Amino acid sequence: MSLVHAEYLKVTRRKLFPVMTLILGLLMGFFGVLFFLVLPALPESAGGGAGAVVPQRPGAFVFGAQQVAAQAWWFAVILATAVFGGELATTAWATSLARESRKLRHIVSKFVVFAIASWLALLAGTAIWSVATFLFADGSGSLAASEWLGLVWKFGVIAAAWTSIGLGAIGLTRSIPSAMAIALGLSFVDSILAPFVEIYENVSLTAATNGIFGLAADSPFGALIPGGDMSLAHALAIMAGWAIVGLGLMWWGLQRRDA
Repeated sequence: MSLVHAEYLKVTRRKLFPVMTLILGLLMGFFGVLFFLVLPALPESAGGGAGAVVPQRPGAFVFGAQQVAAQAWWFAVILATAVFGGELATTAWATSLARESRKLRHIVSKFVVFAIASWLALLAGTAIWSVATFLFADGSGSLAASEWLGLVWKFGVIAAAWTSIGLGAIGLTRSIPSAMAIALGLSFVDSILAPFVEIYENVSLTAATNGIFGLAADSPFGALIPGGDMSLAHALAIMAGWAIVGLGLMWWGLQRRDA
């Protein structure tokens, strides 16, 4: 627990986490204004039937949660690579190893703290979207308690997967720019390949995210959305697989040299 507490202090004593959380909150506030105020105000001729794409309650809550989940990759990756990369660039990592030489404990503690921090930020972003939905969205009602709880654990799974990828990238390269570039490249390639390469769809993070949310469960175009017909078990297995790969690469990268 001492290592977990140490990682907690590293995250909470830096401005990075609150600043990124603020950025995520502002981004979701902007989306709320766009969907609930700007699009409905557009003339039919200019908006192209914008009213048809404006989410209404209670479905708007899930729609917003999906938008927040789409931001998970950059939040989790930047947090993990910036904090741990800062350690690797100084003597902090060597000092940590001198106090506790078992790298596996360091890996687990970093993963737990960074994943929880990213998860909390995703919840905060969803809360801001939900306030905008309550105030401005058409329709009525809210999600059931079980549905809200479902969103909570789904965010945890997605945050854990991307945190692992960020840690794997920084552990492997020991360079913050290189690690972020790897994660950005993975996110871009994944989103491009998933809709068009059927084999890759079976291991795609994009498809798994859609599968977790059941994005196309009731859509006539579900077959066209990557992961639209994916089972929840399959989606969770993909997330777990990427998390294992990320943490495995982190361990391998750290094993190559002590500091």
